Amino acid sequence: MQNALTVDVEDYFHVAAFARQIDPATWDRFPLRVERNTHRLLELFAGRGVRATFFVLGWVAERCPNLVRAIAEQGHEIACHGYSHQLIYDQTREDFRAETARSKDCLEDQAQRPVLGYRAASYS
Repeated sequence: MQNALTVDVEDYFHVAAFARQIDPATWDRFPLRVERNTHRLLELFAGRGVRATFFVLGWVAERCPNLVRAIAEQGHEIACHGYSHQLIYDQTREDFRAETARSKDCLEDQAQRPVLGYRAASYS
């Protein structure tokens, strides 16, 4: 049996539910949990021979480049989750294109492979 498994690589303060309480300009003030938690998932997956697609937020990739490399080196697919976890319908076309290109370029540089997948923030 084949299954599909995906992981959103973002931190707790990135989610749309906190958008009114946490300004993206303050994200650097919060301690990152995403790196430790993702490494734990990688350990669990490796123990079972599981491969997944990791949708990585560009903001996270810029701050944790070794995390993206570790995910790719363990044979998982790297995909784009945008840059700033903004809802697509709240972005202009230009902002959406710029954010997606920025994230994709960063992810491809770190993973050393093409990034083909994309998942919108909060499934917007």
